[in-house]
Order: sequence, then C-alpha cells, then structure tokens
Amino acid sequence: MGMEIQTWDNVRLSVDAEGVALLVLDVAERDANVFTAGFMADFCAAVDFIRARTDIRGVIITSDKPGCFSSGADHADLLQVHESGMSALDVQAILMPFARALRALEQCGRPVAAAINGDALGGGLELSLACHYRVLADNSEALIGLPEVRAGLLPGGGGTQRLPRLIGIPQALPLLLSGRCVAPQEALSLGLVHALKPLDEIVRAARHWVLANQHAAQPWDVKGYTVPGGAGAMASHALKSFGLGLARVRMETHDNEPAPLAILSCVYEGTQLPMDRALTCEARHFSALLTGHVARNRLRTLMVNAPRVLQARREGHRTDLDALLASRLSKALDDEWRAQLAEGVPPAMSRNAARQVGLARLPERDGAPAHRPGDGNLSIDDLRAAWLTAAALEAARCLEEGVVDEPAQLDVAAVLDLDFPAWTGGPLSYIDTLGLGHFIEQCERLGVRLGSRFVPSRWLRARAVEADALYAHSRKETV
Repeated sequence: MGMEIQTWDNVRLSVDAEGVALLVLDVAERDANVFTAGFMADFCAAVDFIRARTDIRGVIITSDKPGCFSSGADHADLLQVHESGMSALDVQAILMPFARALRALEQCGRPVAAAINGDALGGGLELSLACHYRVLADNSEALIGLPEVRAGLLPGGGGTQRLPRLIGIPQALPLLLSGRCVAPQEALSLGLVHALKPLDEIVRAARHWVLANQHAAQPWDVKGYTVPGGAGAMASHALKSFGLGLARVRMETHDNEPAPLAILSCVYEGTQLPMDRALTCEARHFSALLTGHVARNRLRTLMVNAPRVLQARREGHRTDLDALLASRLSKALDDEWRAQLAEGVPPAMSRNAARQVGLARLPERDGAPAHRPGDGNLSIDDLRAAWLTAAALEAARCLEEGVVDEPAQLDVAAVLDLDFPAWTGGPLSYIDTLGLGHFIEQCERLGVRLGSRFVPSRWLRARAVEADALYAHSRKETV
C-alpha cells in the first residue's frame, strides 16, 4: 500500500515503498475528468511537486472516474471562454502553463506511465501522450481519440505535435482531420497505446514498466530522432499529406471550416520545429480558432445545446415542433430556389452557391432561367448570401411568432434534422455571427439586387436596436 503524501482538490498523489508515485485524476463535482481551471492548476502543482521530490523514481497517472481517464476540456467551459470576449493572446496565456507542465512531466528524468481506465478523449489523450508509456484497459466500450475538429477546434494540449511524432504524419492526419475515435484494439494497432490489459491489472502493469525502465524518455527527446516517415516538403508523403490534403479539405469545406486548414498548417509547421516551439505554434492556432465564430457556433449548437434539446425531445416535449421547423425552413429554401430561377439566375450557378455554403439538401427541380436585365451583375457571393439569408429570415420569423421558445431549439433542429451548414451553428447563429446590424444591412443589399423577399421585419429591426445578437433575446435562458 502506498502512503498518501499530497492531496489537491482535483488530483491526489501517493508514493509506495519503492518510490513509485501514483497520481490519481479525480476532478471535483464532475462526473468526468474534464479540464477545468482548477484541475489544470492542481495538475501543474502536482508536476512541480513530483519534480522536486528526488525520492520519486517514477510516476503512474490514472483516474478514479469509472470508465473515464479524461475527456479533456468541457465544451461549456470552452464556449464561456469565447463568450467572455477573451483575445487569442488571453487564451494562449491560459493554455501555456498546462502545456509547460506536460512538457516538464515528459522531461522530468523519471519514467511516467498512464494507466488508462476508460475513455481518453481530447486533452485526456493528449495528457497520456505526454507519458512515456500507455497501458489501456481492454474494454471495447472505451474510446480513444482527438475529436476537437468537430467542435471547430484543433487539439490544444500537444496533440497535433506528439501524435505525428509518435505514429507518423500519414497515420496521424486522418485522425486529426476527422476527429474519429477508436476502440482499444485499433488504438493498440495504430500505436496510440503500448499495451492492453484487464481493467484491474492496468496500474500493476504500469508499475512493472516504470520499475523496469528507469531511464525512459520520449522518442522526440532522444538525439537523432526523426518523425516516422519524415516531415516537411521533402518527405515522401508530403504531396499526398499536405498538397492533395489541402486541396481535398478546401473542396469539402469551401473554406467555411477553418479548423481542418489550421490542423494541416499546424502539423506541417510544427513537425519541422523543436517540440517547445512546436507547442507554441499549436497554441497560437488553437487560440485563433477558439476566439473565432465557427468554433463558437459549433460549440454552442452541437456540443452544448444539442444534448439538452435532444433530451427534451426524448422526454416528449413538443416533438411535433421539429417537423414544423424542418418544413418551414425547407419551404423557405425551395422558395428561394424558385425565386432565383424566376429572376434569371442560371440553375447551375444557384446550385453551386448553395454547395459552397454547405447546404446538403439541394433543390431537384430544374427550370429554364428567364432573362432579366441586370442579371449579369449578380455575383456568386450574392447568391451564397441569399441562400443563408433566406433561411435565416424564416428562422427569425419562427422566433418572432413564438413557434420556438429559444434560438437554440431552432438552430439544433436546422443543423441536425435539415443538415443546415454546421459551421453557421444554424440560421439564427448565422445572424448572430454577422451581428444583427450587419445582417439587416445584408438583407437590404440583397433586397435591392434580388427582390423584396429579403426585407427584414419590423420586429427584427427592433431587436437590432436593443442588441446585436438574437440569442440575447431568447424567451428562456440559453447558453
């Protein structure tokens, strides 16, 4: 049995008779080990404590949360960082102490092993990647991965740098760009973990490894190390990974999603730099994304509000509402298609604009465009804006008429049920992204070029006088 020598609010540490420290993650008042400000501060303090204790021969990091090693940052906390108005430099200042603690841990001169008892997602996997050895509980329900791109972000705890250095860029990029999470067997085959053991054996296996590997170091801290498969423009995979990879991302996202592009840039740049500079590069990219509108939209609609709205659906609260919202928004888009054809917009140009903004469900109806003087003045940007604005105005009417109680209900329904572009966060979040004032200006500009259907209502104009965001006017408190 170990003797407990130090306890913090969110982690505790004990050392056994042979000098092996057991650092247990147990974030207070949370069901999962999420990266709260308190947890990160306590973890940093624990690392400082370990480094100062010369009697500690090695470290095992594990969790007291059943089925969860760590799930990384809490989405609501990330959203709050954005909504608080922090700058990118402010975010970097928050990130860097924890990044430095992980770096100090892997360079502490003693072996560090992660005994992963369940899900290791996002920052949780990043923490384990900073350990020299990872043993994972062989539980088919456990998930391992870096899903940050789904929230409009990239891994901000070293994931874009340690993962490629561990398994090579060609294997790492697909995981980073898709956010796909894997089960234990695949995690082992990919090289994300070193061993699988039954749950009740992972700490013992980690302890055995620590005692047998007293001079452990990360591969990238060993002289002569190179990234598996190479890095930079001269690597054999560079054209496929970065040249064709960039073209594929831009074709799929039409530059509406900054996170995949940032991931490519971060991996390309960072893997050619020493680790400490690479981590600074990653923090810069992460901070720019978190303070941008796409991350705010994805976090708010998909990660924070969607679970709450879906739970209300399961409980039978106005289940007819979703069908009504989908019907109204679908009709608004169909009407916009017919209006554009009637005004002489070539069908191919109209459809192309819809694809470029990410509308997944395009109208099937063809029609010969009518000639109208002045049609040649319409740009693809006008039509891109027209598609999104048509849906946004109908969504605003639903809010105005009390069809929904809060913007979140409509945005979640639009994105999940109608495949409305996720980067917008939904049609009402799209209005808030522009700001009510700028949205109304856009409506007026489109009204001149495309017709009176873009005239905003008096209700919407009144909202713009009171504030610049519709979410500030919800009838219920929303995130």
